[in-house]
Amino acid sequence: MIREGIVKESKNGMLSVCFERPEACEKCGACGGSSHTHLAQVKGEAQTGDRVAVEMPEAKVLKISVLVYAIPLAALILGLLIGCLLIGNDIAGACIGLGLLAVSYFMLKLIDRRIAARPEYAPQLIAVVPAQKTADTAENIETENVEEETNGTDTEQ
Repeated sequence: MIREGIVKESKNGMLSVCFERPEACEKCGACGGSSHTHLAQVKGEAQTGDRVAVEMPEAKVLKISVLVYAIPLAALILGLLIGCLLIGNDIAGACIGLGLLAVSYFMLKLIDRRIAARPEYAPQLIAVVPAQKTADTAENIETENVEEETNGTDTEQ
């Protein structure tokens, strides 16, 4: 999966890259953010304002997604089963399930720290387009559009 973003800050070989939310995510809102942008940390060298292409290995994204969804679900179901089968009370099952769900949150925080330290799970910087080149390209496109409009009106007259 390759995403393009703009470097907001560059410090000690780490970039803060701002990504636009994909079009497919517009109506979802599952991430809980109402913002249309997402800030991520990427290792690499670029200047503030540069446009960068960042790749996240798809197999790794799938593994992490399974962990993030499967661990809390398993904890909740285990808690419900313990409460209902061993104690025999639905309310106790719900409380134990919610308790294990909270424990799974902290487990995921620990797992996240370990995964973040592994380079194969980190996003990789694959291309940098300097900010000046991006601005020049935008100016060229605007100039071409003005020339096309001018040429179009000349041929109509």
